[in-house]
This record gives sequence, structure tokens and C-alpha cells, in this order.
Amino acid sequence: MRSSLPDIPEYWFIFQNDRLLLMKNSVPARFPDLHWLSRFKPDFLRQYKLGIFNTIDCFCAELDARAALPDEVEPVPLRKAFEILGNDWYAAAAKAYSVINWDKNHQYCGRCGHATRHKPGTFERVCDTCGLSLYPRISPSIIVLIQKDDKILMSRSPHFPPGAFGLIAGFVEVGESIEDAVHREVKEKVDIQIKNLRYFGSQSWPFPDSLMIGFTAEYASGDIHIDRQEIEAADWYRYDNLPGRPSSSISIAKKLIDYFIAKQSQSS
Repeated sequence: MRSSLPDIPEYWFIFQNDRLLLMKNSVPARFPDLHWLSRFKPDFLRQYKLGIFNTIDCFCAELDARAALPDEVEPVPLRKAFEILGNDWYAAAAKAYSVINWDKNHQYCGRCGHATRHKPGTFERVCDTCGLSLYPRISPSIIVLIQKDDKILMSRSPHFPPGAFGLIAGFVEVGESIEDAVHREVKEKVDIQIKNLRYFGSQSWPFPDSLMIGFTAEYASGDIHIDRQEIEAADWYRYDNLPGRPSSSISIAKKLIDYFIAKQSQSS
């Protein structure tokens, strides 16, 4: 730990058991800072400098699962923490979690099996035995809102919480474009054709390492036939009668659905 504390603030995204440490009774949410670290003197398993977010230097670190925590911090489950942080700090927290998991999962080379080392000042782990470099992985995935008149297609996966519905989504496969992935996922999961595919927006989603790429599309043809290995229900729903839609304010699925509702409300 440094002997003197700088005037420039630092925020630390500290994880323990896949939970993010936040300062208790702090509104808005506040992260541990350098002054807190100088008192607590934690022994981190791993740590990285993330970069500058909102003009503040940010770092990430992981504590051992057995480490005792002082009373002033609270370990918050990740999804709940992301909801608390909102859009201002979500991106930094998502990056922090992804970097920690990448470092934890790449201690050894996947090609030759020897130990890797961190290359200082980078997000890179190097195998000195075979020369392989390992970087944090991003897995692109798509999500699409499909509109048919004043209705949208909503589906339910078996792993969803009870009553929850969502939009068609899935990972981009090797060798295909993002647009091809949208058409393939829709065809595979509900057996319909779509048209007028338009980009909507994107979102980092570190569960485990996705980049969600959102689209809107219009129904073209076909009847719904679900892939029962991935979907247990799917149907068309009016904008004013949508079932169990996502509640998270940071979810791109919710942003897509809110966009559709606002558009339909204005035209009705």
C-alpha cells in the first residue's frame, strides 16, 4: 500500500464470491476508495487498473472468499449491484467483473498447459513457454424485438424466473455475420421469417462475457413453432398486454420493449 494518499480520488471495484463490495448506507452507491484501503489493508488475490471513468481512476480486485469484511462495506450480488449503480457506473463495474474473471480463468495456457504471467500495464497474460497471449474475451450475442402490427413476439426460456418473458436472443456463431445470427436464431427458436432488420443499440453483459447487440425487425412470414429445447412458450402480445417483461433498468431487453411501448402509445 502506498505511503501517502493522493488528492485525486480512486474507486475500487472489489469482488468477493462474485459479489461487489459497496459502502453501506450510501446514497448514491459508493465504492471503496484509497482511504478505505489504507485502513483495511486487504490482501488481494488479483488486481488491475481499469482506466478512468467519469474522471475518476478506477481499479478492480478480488478478495479471498474467506476474508473477513469490515462493517462499513456490504457484498452485493452482481445483478442487484448493477441495478443499484445504474447507467453511470454499470460499464465500469461490468468491465471490472470481466477482467477479474478473465485473469482467474487464464492462470494456465490452454495450448501447452504451463503457467501464464500478467504483462504489466496491459490486459494480457503471456505464456513464456509457447508464446501464446491471452486477452479478455468478448462473446457477441444478439437480441431482437420482432413486431407484427401492434404486437411483439415474446418468449419464455425454461431457465427464466417464474412468469418472466423476454425477446429472442442468442450467441453469434463462428463464421457468420451479426445479421445472419439474428435470422438464424429467430428461425431456429420460433420458425418464422423476419424483414427490415435495424440496429437498435448494444450493451456489455458480463454473464459471463457477452456483448449484447440489439435489433428491431418486422414479421415477414411463417407460423410459430418453438424449439422446445430452448423455448417453452412464445406468442404475439399487444403493447398494452405484455407478459412478465424485464424489470431491470439497465437491460437492453427492457430498453427495446420500452421503445416499442412508447412508439405504439404515441400512435394509438
